[in-house]
Amino acid sequence: MKIKKITCTGNFRKEKFFSIINMIADFFDKNGMFDNQIELMLSDEFTKHAMNENLNKNVQIDTFENCIKCSDLIMSIGGDGTILSTVRKLSENQVPILGIHIGNLGFLAQSTEKTLNEALKCIKEDNYKIQDKFLLKANINNKTTYYHAFNDVVIDHGNSGRVLKTKVYNDNTHINNYEGDGIIISTPTGSTGYSLSSGGPIIHSELDVVTITPISSHSLSARPIILSSKSNIKVNFSDNFIDASLTIDGQTRINLEKSDEIFISKSKLYAQIVVLPFYNYFTTLKEKLHWSGNSR
Repeated sequence: MKIKKITCTGNFRKEKFFSIINMIADFFDKNGMFDNQIELMLSDEFTKHAMNENLNKNVQIDTFENCIKCSDLIMSIGGDGTILSTVRKLSENQVPILGIHIGNLGFLAQSTEKTLNEALKCIKEDNYKIQDKFLLKANINNKTTYYHAFNDVVIDHGNSGRVLKTKVYNDNTHINNYEGDGIIISTPTGSTGYSLSSGGPIIHSELDVVTITPISSHSLSARPIILSSKSNIKVNFSDNFIDASLTIDGQTRINLEKSDEIFISKSKLYAQIVVLPFYNYFTTLKEKLHWSGNSR
């Protein structure tokens, strides 16, 4: 797909946010790509923050809605949380996302400031792939409101700090009762996030599975379990319920009641992620997790 219109979005609070946008604009300018080839757009929500940043004159300002409607590519500038936020903002708009990482620990971005020129060259030469990554959808009591998660759905003890006892089912078959701080239901993309820090497995991003990981379980026999993405997961609570909450991608939180039942399954929505030819999944794991050794 030949890209004509690109929207930049992200975390403007990051120190290098606007300088990255200027680097992108400068690359397109030097390569003559603004001459009837490329339009570079920025949402007007960043306008007041950009006033003192000497933004490249070729960057066009429009509403976020208009930017999304006409864009062939979204460049999400920031950390993993920024990419999660971008996926949520796009909702049902299927626009490819290229993550440009300027945070600390991050697994989701394909490029950094150091590799930005190489990444832009790939975009210029149409040398990239688009990978569809599935989302999870969560629903409370089969109501019409659905929450979509790119990384994970977390059910925890809320503000109580007390043990949460959950009962978990797969396609109406009881799996286990978990006692602890809660449980994490994650996608393969989310397996390197909260699930990993809670003892969950690393799942290759191209696999079509979901993982249930207990958080600080009170039983040594409570282990993570990997299920088919076709699974319909149901979670409810035991009689000694005190407090609980549902958190979507660490960004949206909903308080739960004792009588609530939470249903989690694979969404029909996908996040379209740009994959660059120089990106290597295992190299990223080694770098971010500080794995040692070499191939010899």
